[in-house]
Amino acid sequence: MRLRIILSALALVAAPLHAQTAASEADARAAIAAVLAHQTAMRGLESAAQTCVTPALGPQPAAAGAENPMMPDHAVRIYFQWHVPEAPATVRPPPQFRPDGRRQRRERAPPVALPAPVPAELAQRLDALRAEAAASPAAPTIVEIDAALVAAPMQLQDRPSGCAPLQLSAPAFAGDAAFVETAYACGTTCGNGSLYALQRRDGAWVVVAVADTWIS
Repeated sequence: MRLRIILSALALVAAPLHAQTAASEADARAAIAAVLAHQTAMRGLESAAQTCVTPALGPQPAAAGAENPMMPDHAVRIYFQWHVPEAPATVRPPPQFRPDGRRQRRERAPPVALPAPVPAELAQRLDALRAEAAASPAAPTIVEIDAALVAAPMQLQDRPSGCAPLQLSAPAFAGDAAFVETAYACGTTCGNGSLYALQRRDGAWVVVAVADTWIS
């Protein structure tokens, strides 16, 4: 699965820097939906069910080195490195019980491997596209997220609740590439941020790389 993502992403390396395809509102919605679908798969059912998506979109991702308006004041910036998108969370089977009613001991879950960095040539290409997207005028986009874009079991935050909020930025486009930032808050001083790189392929937007941006 990861190899297929890397091979498809490498198509960005050979593409012309200034693609002619214009982004539309449908592109913005599709890019956001792709990021939310990856967030749901990566978190797993239990964590995703405790996460709610804020309707309001943040500003478009900032250029490299610029002040990040989606990073909290108490957060720490992380060394920027594009990596392969995280694999879907492994769903552990429900506990099994013996005839005497005692629960059987489950095997220890294997350690989670860190995502591999993308090839250097692709990382340089994404950096160039990110700079182009940050310098481009705002493309037709959407103002807020509606429930139709949120992948279950995550939900749209319609009122203050005990769920952990996840905010997305407005997408920034550079031809057939899009960039969306996420900001997740698991507590007052607990959270993390990521920057997603997506590619338009056969009319659909696909996540090709992710970079961690900050942690608190």
